[in-house]
Amino acid sequence: MVIVVTFIRDNFPQKGDLRWLLRMGGMLSGREMPSHRFNAMEKVIFWFGTLLLGVIVVGSGLVMDKLVPSIAYDRQTMQVTNMIHATAAALMLVVLFVHMYVGTVGFRGAYTAMRHGYVNDAWAQEHHAYWYEDIKSGKVPAQRSKPLVVVDDTQSVRTV
Repeated sequence: MVIVVTFIRDNFPQKGDLRWLLRMGGMLSGREMPSHRFNAMEKVIFWFGTLLLGVIVVGSGLVMDKLVPSIAYDRQTMQVTNMIHATAAALMLVVLFVHMYVGTVGFRGAYTAMRHGYVNDAWAQEHHAYWYEDIKSGKVPAQRSKPLVVVDDTQSVRTV
């Protein structure tokens, strides 16, 4: 739920998403397609891998835990529920691993961006051109959260 609430507003379809999907992000042409904060494939991963499969895994888990009172808990119901749960969880893992591969090895600079929480202007413009334009025009803030302030044992304050 935390992931859904945190990222849902940036994962609705926007201008250029269909073109991005049809051209597979520019993989065939070698020229990267412009995208927003999340490209079209990241949005597909969010809606299919996180939201849809997540609801199926949670729902089937509730049935297997016998927390849905209107269901007859016989052997057949539990077997079918177990298969649905296992299949959705396996698909979710495949989507997650593919996403992790692309986000670490597949795109140069993506791992550094996730690790440090920011990208430079050139990287943002190259990989997420529409998002970069929105930041430069002031439509969206360049920094969404305040820096974390840490007080250590010596009572010195530093920004992380």
